[in-house]
Amino acid sequence: MSEIIIERRFQGPSQSANGGYFAGLLAELIDGPAEITLRAPPPLETPLELAKTADGYEVLHEGNAVGSVRPGSFSVEVPAKPSDAEIEAALPNYPGAKNSPIPHCFVCGVKNAPGEGLRVFASPIEGRDLVAAKWDAHPNMAGDDGFILERHVFAALDCPGAYAWFGQTSGSMLLGRIAGEVTGKVKAGDRCTVLAWREGIDGRKAYAGSAVLDADERVVASAFATWITVPSVS
Repeated sequence: MSEIIIERRFQGPSQSANGGYFAGLLAELIDGPAEITLRAPPPLETPLELAKTADGYEVLHEGNAVGSVRPGSFSVEVPAKPSDAEIEAALPNYPGAKNSPIPHCFVCGVKNAPGEGLRVFASPIEGRDLVAAKWDAHPNMAGDDGFILERHVFAALDCPGAYAWFGQTSGSMLLGRIAGEVTGKVKAGDRCTVLAWREGIDGRKAYAGSAVLDADERVVASAFATWITVPSVS
């Protein structure tokens, strides 16, 4: 058993980690596609126990399960990338600019300066059933080899999935489970594209696909996520 501590800069809601970052941390422990389940909000700046299980790992806080990871499988069909002009035209309609209850979110928060958060502002593309954003891969997110850490690339798959459902559900949406994989590398300083789209809904559960495309428009990460509708959070 080992220990992990999530710094406050990686927050989602004020008192917990961003779900995508948490999932990305755990995904790094698995070779190939990983399935991460969040069972409780991961606390910040608090020692969390990482325990080996029969098929993966479990994260515990004071003996209670926070989340788990195991090898997974998923299938998504990544839609065609909108043009850069279409993505630029959509940005003024980014829902998180005025309506986000968590403007400090590591992935999608507008209050983070470049290098503090990912600043992935997934916005609805006119005439398409998807959201898209440009993502500038800041050197602050890179390892010594000059490539963005896998956990950050994986995190970029998170919030856009919720924005794909913006206006289609009531209340807030929290990540419940995500199966995904980082299959390529993102070079620090590159401008990437993040896409997300709806994959169906079942009661309080809404499903979304998402993908990260590198500067050459190659898919370097993708995921299928289950989002849970809850009362508004902050």
